[in-house]
Amino acid sequence: MRSTPARISPATYPIAATATAPAYEYNSQPETAVAPQAPERASIAAGQQALFSTPAFDPRIIPFDSLTTQAERESIRARAAELARPAPLKTEKIEAPRVRARKSQSTDQRRLDFMSHDQALPLPQSSIICDAPVAPLALRLQAAVIDGLLMALGCGFGVALFEILGGQLLLDRHAIPFFALAILTVPLFYKLLWTLAGRDTTGMRKAGLQLVDFDGNRPSQARRYQRLCGTFLSFAAAGIGMIWALVDEDGLTWHDHISSTFPTIVSED
Repeated sequence: MRSTPARISPATYPIAATATAPAYEYNSQPETAVAPQAPERASIAAGQQALFSTPAFDPRIIPFDSLTTQAERESIRARAAELARPAPLKTEKIEAPRVRARKSQSTDQRRLDFMSHDQALPLPQSSIICDAPVAPLALRLQAAVIDGLLMALGCGFGVALFEILGGQLLLDRHAIPFFALAILTVPLFYKLLWTLAGRDTTGMRKAGLQLVDFDGNRPSQARRYQRLCGTFLSFAAAGIGMIWALVDEDGLTWHDHISSTFPTIVSED
């Protein structure tokens, strides 16, 4: 690697050491004179001037006077005057319809009286078709109290029978749910017994009530089953189904609407 000299010697590369830049060559001959350009062409006709200068040997502007003669121009003007001009557009005045003034509001508007005083509001349509009246709440409550006393008597009889057979009533948190279910079976069997028999309960018959459908006929067995299920639904909804009779237009409860039946006063026919 070090056998090669660090510098380039003239003996190794003679061209690198002796080459020079080529010299400029000067032309000693004088420059030829440029031929003078042709003078600009004057305007061809009076009233028209050339916008651009063009050589004399290559004219590019054609004068308009050379296209037609005076007689031809007069003929063109005469034919143009004979052409029918379009009729002018007819303009017509259009009147916009006048906006009617709004009537002043009546004095009854502030009382939200949208209808006249002579027009009466229609009464709500009742679902009861027959003429039988719905039993008043006092009689229905009396029938419910009588049925409740009979069911309580049945519960007492069941507890007494359980004590006689040697059972013990241990009211702790594990036994209370079972006793509650056992007590609930008493009203269930009481209602189911009269539903299977197709008759009204003892409390309804003692209060002078009977069960009819919305047509005024005795209810079918299927409607009695629907009324039984609706009764437990009214109780299960925190008793709202029973309280509904206070706000209903016909004084009916939930199970009355579900089964399309209602208690009415027994006629004295």
